Amino acid sequence: MPPIRLVHVTDTHLSATHGYFAHNWAAFRDAMAESPPDFLVHGGDLTFNGPVAEGDIGFGAAELARLGLPWRAIAGNHDVGEAPPFSRLDQPVDAARLAAWHRHVGPSWWVQDLGEWRLVGLDTALMGSGLAEEAAQADFLAQALAGRDGRPVMVFIHMPPFDADAADTAFSTSVILPAPRAALLDACAAGGVKVIACGHLHVYRRLRHRGMEIVWAPPTAMVDVQRQMARRRRFPRPGYVEWVLEGKRATHRLVEPQRMFVIDMSGWTKRNGGTTTTLPPLGV
Repeated sequence: MPPIRLVHVTDTHLSATHGYFAHNWAAFRDAMAESPPDFLVHGGDLTFNGPVAEGDIGFGAAELARLGLPWRAIAGNHDVGEAPPFSRLDQPVDAARLAAWHRHVGPSWWVQDLGEWRLVGLDTALMGSGLAEEAAQADFLAQALAGRDGRPVMVFIHMPPFDADAADTAFSTSVILPAPRAALLDACAAGGVKVIACGHLHVYRRLRHRGMEIVWAPPTAMVDVQRQMARRRRFPRPGYVEWVLEGKRATHRLVEPQRMFVIDMSGWTKRNGGTTTTLPPLGV
């Protein structure tokens, strides 16, 4: 079987009414047309503000379909909201927001066999939410791992499981809450997961944990230059991650298209005491 090319793109923040990142998405679309991968996974935050603007979800789904590629997507906090205990944007995930995602994009969790690999998509907004869907998703993951039939597994989630320390119990809106994090990592480590692919923090990064490679994909949308230079000493650029699956081996490379602009909204949000979702409309 020839190698399989898999693209992981995330944090695109698409909208017909707030098109701040449309140019970078167009550059990504052109890159996909020039060299189409075999499969694409969108890793969440497809939309600018999906929890309060269902039109953003429909727009984002249409843009994914426009690529003309086989694809799957998982939801991010800017798509369906956040687990109620840590809803920083006051947009707790609920039945209506999940239903909007299901109508336009697809299920909250899914499994996709690709070559000799099993891909699993999960919704991190449900982890720690206390909703019935949280337990249902955990049951689904257990079944997907138990039925993998020897396949190595790549799990796609929006929020990373942790930053530097998997045992860190500090509250954070940047990573999965400690209790569901521990359950997820235990299940993955015991269930043949070789890769956890995530996003959310708008930076490329990689580390190893318990035999698993954890890879953060960069955004195609905005970055925070000052923060990432201070924390990682690396100038952040937009882009995506391309995986190559050869048998049961997976390798990846960071792709930073020259035609993608470095867009930093942190100055505006700090001066205006808001978040990216409070930016004024800007048509595509």
